[in-house]
Formats: sequence, structure tokens, C-alpha cells
Amino acid sequence: MAHSRRSGVIVVAVLCAVLLSVPYLGAAPQSQTASPAPQKVATLADFSWLAGHWEGTLGPLTAEQEWMAPKNGTMQGFFRLTDNEKTIVIELFTVRETPAGIEFYFRHFSPELKPLEEAEAYHLVLSKSDAGVFRFDNPIVNQLKDAILTKVSPDTYISHGDITDANGQPKVIEVTYHRVK
Repeated sequence: MAHSRRSGVIVVAVLCAVLLSVPYLGAAPQSQTASPAPQKVATLADFSWLAGHWEGTLGPLTAEQEWMAPKNGTMQGFFRLTDNEKTIVIELFTVRETPAGIEFYFRHFSPELKPLEEAEAYHLVLSKSDAGVFRFDNPIVNQLKDAILTKVSPDTYISHGDITDANGQPKVIEVTYHRVK
């Protein structure tokens, strides 16, 4: 039970960092006679603005992300969540351009690189992108439901994640990241 609770806390803390962003994507209502404009298919190049070092806070914790530039169909990176005394969790992630679209994978580790989840890496699929807002959804039922990245400016973005905690309660984790130069 303590391991389950610890894993739930770690997942919640981590998801707030990587993932994941801001308000939900909602298009303005369209008239019944107007046909919707075709949506541009997102490519990995649409995420190139993320390359670099980012920092944000989650209460008293510091969240850091490092994103590598797109290359050969992927972007890789890592996330670190720390308090004043220790590293709480490390996350490795990739964003991949596949024939099916953009996919986001990540996995959590202890500072000793022991996996914190027994299952495979989380896998999210880009379901919507519009004007700097990228929504990823989890096609498999588990704690993470979605992750939304919202580009506020070239040096600021918001990571939003909707999750279900270990007790089955819905939670929202949101971190505003600023580029570190």
C-alpha cells in the first residue's frame, strides 16, 4: 500500500512537469451550414520551439525539463523534480513522428534509475494541435488521461495534465515553464 501511494504521488508530481499545459482546446461553435476547415497535420517540426532548458515550480518543488531538437523523427529529453534537499523523480521522454501521427512516450525513475512503474512507458497520442496548443490523449485507461502543452510565448509554456490519483480521484497538475538561457 505504501508503494502504491508513493507511486501515485510520484506520478502526479511528474505529470505536472512534463506534461505535459493549459486550457482545454475548444473551437468556437460553427454554424450548421459552414464546413469545418481541414486541420493541419502536426509534424515534429511543430515542436522544435521546445528545444532547450526549461524550469517551473510545483508548490515548493522545482521542475526542470531539457528538450533536444528534433532529429531523425524524434525529440528526446528528461525531466527532474527536486526539493531543496533531494531529487524526487527523474523522467525520460521521447516525442516521435510516426505514420500514425505524433506520439509521446515517457517513463519515471528514481535517482538510482530504478523504474517507478511496473508497466511499460506511458504512451500518449497527439489528438489535436492548434495555434501552439498540443493535446495528447492516453488511449489506454490508467492514471494519466491527457497532457496539454500550450505555447504562451517563445520563452514560456504551460504543461497541463489530467490524472486520476491512487484513490480514483481526478486531479489537475499544471506547471508554467520558463526557458532558461
